[in-house]
Amino acid sequence: MIQEYLYKLKLDDIKKHVRVENEYYVTDLVRCPLKREYEVKYPELILRQAYDPVLLMGDIVHMGLESFIEKLVKEGYIKGKAHIEVEGSKKLGDIVIKGRIDAIIEREDGERIGIEIKSSRRDIGLPHQHHVLQVKIYNWLFDLNKSILIYLTPDRIVEYTISERVGEDEVMELLKSTSTPRWDWECQYCIFSILCPKKKS
Repeated sequence: MIQEYLYKLKLDDIKKHVRVENEYYVTDLVRCPLKREYEVKYPELILRQAYDPVLLMGDIVHMGLESFIEKLVKEGYIKGKAHIEVEGSKKLGDIVIKGRIDAIIEREDGERIGIEIKSSRRDIGLPHQHHVLQVKIYNWLFDLNKSILIYLTPDRIVEYTISERVGEDEVMELLKSTSTPRWDWECQYCIFSILCPKKKS
């Protein structure tokens, strides 16, 4: 019974994200540019991710920590308001950048702090460059003073404070980038590697 609903909720979430021309997600800016193109061409491959236990475990970790953040605010350990799964967008000319951050804490003094949760099976090379870049884009997108990038791994729970933000010029450079893959390790985790001519071993 539980298993069935886990898959259903993940599948529903994947189906909600319909690609629109001139709309880019923050994740598009921090990964191989070909992935967006392949998601439009081969949407059936994305549906496969709804049944990936590793991704589902990550979702469950997110849900648990988001509930914990709400509890900390409710019980007064964190002063301010908690907003969970916050979606936002900004226009750059005729292009729209969209993103969803795990949480935003609004303090009574007006400070806005983002929280981005990552779960990982390995405890090597933290924080990852692509995650730091993602958070810098969130700082720009949501007009945040800073963000906490928190990792939950089998070996430790660790957080990093990211105060920097990208500028519009940097966002435009990321949009124009044709570097495929963007990171050396991407192909080994990519569901589209089975058909991609740019695959690197």
